[in-house]
Amino acid sequence: MIYLDNASTSWPKPGQVVEAVSNYMKNIGASPARGNCTAAMDALGVVLDCRESVASFFGSSNPINTVFTHNVTWAINTVLHGMLFDGDKVVCSAMEHNAVTRPLTDLSDKGVEVVYSPCDTQGYLDLDALEKNMQGAKLAVINHASNVTGTVQDAEAISRICRANGAVFMLDVAQSAGVVPSGLSLGPDIIAFTGHKGLLGVPGTGGLVFADNFDAEQIHSLAQGGTGSLSEQSRQPDFLPDRLESGTMNGPGLAGLVAAIDFLNSIGLDEVYTRKLAIADKLAAGIEDIAGATVYRPDNGKPWTAVVSFTLADTTTPDIADYLAREHNICCRHGFQCAAVAHRTIGTFPGGTVRLSPGLFTTESEVEKALEAVRMFRG
Repeated sequence: MIYLDNASTSWPKPGQVVEAVSNYMKNIGASPARGNCTAAMDALGVVLDCRESVASFFGSSNPINTVFTHNVTWAINTVLHGMLFDGDKVVCSAMEHNAVTRPLTDLSDKGVEVVYSPCDTQGYLDLDALEKNMQGAKLAVINHASNVTGTVQDAEAISRICRANGAVFMLDVAQSAGVVPSGLSLGPDIIAFTGHKGLLGVPGTGGLVFADNFDAEQIHSLAQGGTGSLSEQSRQPDFLPDRLESGTMNGPGLAGLVAAIDFLNSIGLDEVYTRKLAIADKLAAGIEDIAGATVYRPDNGKPWTAVVSFTLADTTTPDIADYLAREHNICCRHGFQCAAVAHRTIGTFPGGTVRLSPGLFTTESEVEKALEAVRMFRG
């Protein structure tokens, strides 16, 4: 198999990640903070290690400000449903994923004003329009990098606009973390992340990282339950991270995430970016040379997360993807990639695109085979 769907879930995982998950399952096994046996203490140690690793990776000086969730979708929902109520205003971009658009649609039905700030056909926010739209807003939630085009927003400029308007800024780094700088130094109040994409961890991991000066008490807990703390009380603890973390932790996944972040740190993000872009640029250039092909990406030289979305004239995206899978065992994604709003913005609705997303371990040989397969489809 040639795996070109890393924007969905990165694969393969580094050996250290697989070993860390296996070690947890074989030698620890217990629930974190649920008991005083050695295994439970070891499990708690994994959670604490991961909290420190994630905090450090995103530039937080306080690991307590890191909250773990099932994935980035749950993290985003925790903030949106925990902060926004009838009469509030929230602003997002016209390049959002369903992890944002669906909860916002639900909140709109409940009286929240939702504003989609416009982007150009490459996916970049119109910052002048954003500044106008932010007036009176309580919150902005912005996709740092598009899962459709790989376009990276100017998070620092967005942060300045939000601060000037007294709004909280949540940056969704699902696509950018592990590829381009995506930490608190860019100025957001909240980072929403997932572990299974560019961070190279396993599915079922994600969370929130709060800036040191952000008052997380603004967020009402989305779920309540066991935390391993204050178990004698029937009310949810009022302190972080317990206030926003209920239920048994994904210990094996967090063990894997520690190993994944260690692996990325050992290489360095600059090297990761260089490797991914070298492969993606080759893939995009090869697609562009095929008759009738259009690649949807930022201009060369602008930050990009190595996502190659394309269409071929006079054919449908399902036909292309089915052929690549059936005849060449190439794993990719076609259609809307759960981001129909983005496709309307870049002009690919209702057909969508075929998305080829190489990863850190994609080889030049695999790129050549993928390009040859698209050429053969084209005839």
